[in-house]
Amino acid sequence: MHHLILGTAGHIDHGKSSLVKCLTGSDPDRLPEEKARGVTIELGFAHLSLTHEEEAYELGIVDVPGHADFVNNMVAGVGALDIALFIIAADDGWMPQSEEHLHILTYLGISNIIIALTKADLCEDVPFSVEMLRDELQDTSIAEAPIIPVSAITGEGIDQLKDTITQNLQNCQPQQDALKPRLAIDRIFSPKGTGTVVTGTLTGGSIHIGDSLIAQPVGIPAKVRYIQSHNQALERALPGMRTALNLPDLPIDAPGKPGAKRGLTLTAQSCGVPTDTLDIHLQRLARPIPGIKPRALKHMETVMIHHGSARCRARVILHDRNHLNPGEDCLAQLRLEKPLFFLTGDRIVLRDGSQQSTLAGGTVLDALPTRQGFRTESRETFLHARAAQPNDPAVYIRTRLVRDKILKAQQVLNNHPFHPDIIRETSEKLIAEGSVIRHNDLLIHSKWWKSLQDQAEKSIRDWHKQHQDLPSMPLDNLQKEIDCPEEVLELLITTLGTKGYQGSGQGVAHPNHRLTLPDEIEKIAQSIVTQLDQTGLNPPNKSDLINTPAQDQAMKFLIRSGQVIELDPKIVITSAALDAATQKVKTFISSHGQATASELRQHLDSTRKIVMPLLEHLDALGVTLRNENYRTLK
Repeated sequence: MHHLILGTAGHIDHGKSSLVKCLTGSDPDRLPEEKARGVTIELGFAHLSLTHEEEAYELGIVDVPGHADFVNNMVAGVGALDIALFIIAADDGWMPQSEEHLHILTYLGISNIIIALTKADLCEDVPFSVEMLRDELQDTSIAEAPIIPVSAITGEGIDQLKDTITQNLQNCQPQQDALKPRLAIDRIFSPKGTGTVVTGTLTGGSIHIGDSLIAQPVGIPAKVRYIQSHNQALERALPGMRTALNLPDLPIDAPGKPGAKRGLTLTAQSCGVPTDTLDIHLQRLARPIPGIKPRALKHMETVMIHHGSARCRARVILHDRNHLNPGEDCLAQLRLEKPLFFLTGDRIVLRDGSQQSTLAGGTVLDALPTRQGFRTESRETFLHARAAQPNDPAVYIRTRLVRDKILKAQQVLNNHPFHPDIIRETSEKLIAEGSVIRHNDLLIHSKWWKSLQDQAEKSIRDWHKQHQDLPSMPLDNLQKEIDCPEEVLELLITTLGTKGYQGSGQGVAHPNHRLTLPDEIEKIAQSIVTQLDQTGLNPPNKSDLINTPAQDQAMKFLIRSGQVIELDPKIVITSAALDAATQKVKTFISSHGQATASELRQHLDSTRKIVMPLLEHLDALGVTLRNENYRTLK
C-alpha cells in the first residue's frame, strides 16, 4: 500500500472543493464561514482510495484556498505534495490566481501535475477551451500535463480523472523512511479529556506510539499517545500520511506560554536544530502574474518566507548583485526574523513583505551557515557545487569537507534529509575513491590532509634553520603554524613518525636534524666545557658560568645536547665527568656491597654539595638504589 498526498491548486470559484467532494464524497470546507461564503479560507482535507493492477494507493487530499487573500494558506498546504490537481474552470480559463499557484508549485519543485478542466457542463466548446488552455501554458512546467474535462454536477470525466490520477501515481517515488520524521502542524485541537491533538502531513520518517518528539523551533518535548490517519487508529504513521497525533503533554500556545500552534514542526531529536539563517539558490520565473507589475527583487529587501505551515519575515542578501529580475536566479542568504526548522534541500517560497504577491522560490543549500563571509568566492564555490546537484549526499559531504576539512563521521552533515545508512555508505565510497580519509571517528579531506603534511614538514624544516640549537619544534608552535585541531595534530605527528620524524610530547624533529650552534656561540660553549672538564667533580656554580645571553644560550645547548649534565639548578658537570663518577661509584659499591653518601664523597674526592645531587641523579637513572643511609647497585 502506498501513502501519498494530493493537493489542489487554482483560481477562486473554479470548483476545487466541489471536485474534491465529487471524488471522495467528503466536503473539505469545514468552517462555518467557508460554508456561508462558498469560499475555501483554510486548508481542507479529504481521503481517496485508488487501486491499479493490485497496487493500492491511499491519498490524503489537501484542498487549498484559491482567493488572493488566502494565498498564504495555500502555500502552507502544498509544501509536501506528491501530486497536484490543478483546477481550471472551462468557462473562465486561466486566471491571475492560476498563474500565482503555478509559480508556487514550480518553486516547490512539484512537477507531477494533472489539470482538471472543471465546469465542463457549462462550456459550449470544451475542445476549444482545451486548445486555448494549451496555448496559455506554453513554455511552462505543465505545458504537457494531461487535461481532463470534468463536471462535479454531472459526473462527466470523473472516472477518467481517477484513472489519470492512478496512472500518474505510478510515477511517484514512494516516500522513504529516512528516520527523519517531520510533521508541519497545520491544525490544533483539544478534545475534552484527550489533550492536545495536532494534524499535518508526515514526511521523512515514521512515528510510533510512545515516540518522543520535539516541537521546533520552540524546543518543547512531546510524547505520542495516540495516532490516527483518515479517522483510523494506528500504531505507526508512515511518511506520506495525513496524520493526527495526540500529544497530551504539549500545551496549546497561549500568551506567555509557548505551545502547539500552526507553523511549528514536530521532529525527532536527531533531525537537527532550528536556524535563523539560510544559504539558498534563489529562482524567479519570467512569466508575470496578471495584475501584478513585474519588478526587481532587491538586495537587502524584506520578504515573507513560507516553509511547510510556517512563515516569517526575512531579509534577502543577494550574493553577486544588487537586484534579481524575473527570469533570473542567483545564490542568496536569508536572515530570518526568528528561527525556524529546515533541512538542507528543502524548498521555500518568498512573497513580498506586504504578502500581496509571490516573488521567488528557493532551495536550501545550507541550513546552518554563518552570516559572515557570505559574499566570498569560497562560499560561492561551495554553494554552486551544491546547487548543481541538490539531492546528492556525496556532493553535500564533499563540499562540507572542502569547507571544514575535518568532520566527525557521525555528524558529517547537520540538518540533512538522508538516512544514516546513506550517509555511512556514501562516506565509505568517498574513502574508497581516495577523496576522503578516515581516522578513528574522523573524516578528513584528502587533498587538505596532504597539503597539511607538506605545510607541517616545511614548517619543521624552517624551524630547524632558525633554531639550529634546539632539538625539536615545540608542538604548540607547529599547531599555531598550520592551524589545525589538537586531535588532527596528534594524527599528524603519528603520520610524520612513519617518515622518520622524531616526535614526543614536547616537540617534533626532522630525521636529519643535528644540533648545531653559530660559530660565535660554539666558541663560548667549548670554553664552558673546558672549564668544567678542568674542575671535574668540583665545578663552579652554574650561575658563575652564565654572565651573558650568549653564555646562557651556549649552556642551554650543552644541556640539551647532553654534553653537560644538570644535576640540580645550581650544579652542572660534563657528561665525561658523570661517566667517570658513575664508574667509580659502581666499582666502590661492588667491592663493599653497599656504601654511605659520606663514603662515596670521600672516594670521589668531592664535596657534599656536589655528591648528593650526583647520587640522586644516579638513583633516578637506576644505577643505584637508596635504602635509608646506604646505597646499593640496582
